[in-house]
Amino acid sequence: MKIDFSYKKRNIISNSGYIFKGKHYRCSYIRFPTLYEKPEAGTETVELYNFQPKSKIRASLMILHGLGSSNIKFLLWMGKQLASAGINTSVLILPGIYTRVENGSASGVSYLHPHIPRMYNIWEHAVVDTLSIIDFLEQKKLWKKNNCLLGYCLGGMLASIVSVLDTRVQQTIFMTIGGHLPRILFESRTTLFVRKIIQAGFKNEYYLHDKKRLYTIYKEQLPSVKKMSLHEILNNEEIHPLFRIDPLSYTHLLDKSKIAFIDALFDRSLPFQSRRLLYKEMAGTERYIIPIGHVSWLPFEYLLARYITYKVHIYDRNVAKRLIMREMIEDPLDDFLE
Repeated sequence: MKIDFSYKKRNIISNSGYIFKGKHYRCSYIRFPTLYEKPEAGTETVELYNFQPKSKIRASLMILHGLGSSNIKFLLWMGKQLASAGINTSVLILPGIYTRVENGSASGVSYLHPHIPRMYNIWEHAVVDTLSIIDFLEQKKLWKKNNCLLGYCLGGMLASIVSVLDTRVQQTIFMTIGGHLPRILFESRTTLFVRKIIQAGFKNEYYLHDKKRLYTIYKEQLPSVKKMSLHEILNNEEIHPLFRIDPLSYTHLLDKSKIAFIDALFDRSLPFQSRRLLYKEMAGTERYIIPIGHVSWLPFEYLLARYITYKVHIYDRNVAKRLIMREMIEDPLDDFLE
């Protein structure tokens, strides 16, 4: 099976409005029809929270959240703090998750469901939405050349593809992600539902029901995949379909000078070997292993926010003060009542 991340670019007409604001930023909730041509019912509308500095925009950041919904509120906190420091920060709600779940499905299920057409549909959709949001931000003059893409967990896996496809992304930070999808499907605590589907009798021609055979296929084909061009990865039908959505397939195509890889030492959500393999393939990038868990870093986002300001070269004393400043949420209607 082939995968297609292409889409037709066009002028994007959106509906938006300020939902809250602080002393140094405003947050808009933005919606527009997806440019992906095959959206599932319930996912047709792109949803974006955009935190815009009231002062000059010094850099741009897009955040791609993880598979669960609970991490989103923490990432929204980062949006207001970074916007207060001068970084236009956009948090995309990925299709299939949170408020964009497919009709009749559950949040996040499709990304790892052992049915390749279903997986391909949602991964294609997520990549197209991410690329089209960069189009939209450019259109609104909110996407600066000085920019960064932050991907957490699933968002990092998607960011590995987006960063290869689009040269407009200048810096990428991968936060607690893994590779080798067979290991994630068969060993991750978050994919227990996949193993229940397999135990109920699920089978297909791609051996997603056969752990041993799938691991063997990966072992045999991965060395060749790591030498392929982007076109070959997306179109070579001799490789297993999972390679087209696996970060391991894209690491050799990334500009290592523009990448930072942060791994969580006590991550229990992703299998150790999954993280270890990807960490090894990220040699040449900035790599950090820090003593946190998969989600326990979220309350300490100040440190990550500060690191982001270093990556986009704007860190100074004023920025440091803005990052720790407690931003009060104000009524957006105040502007009209003054």
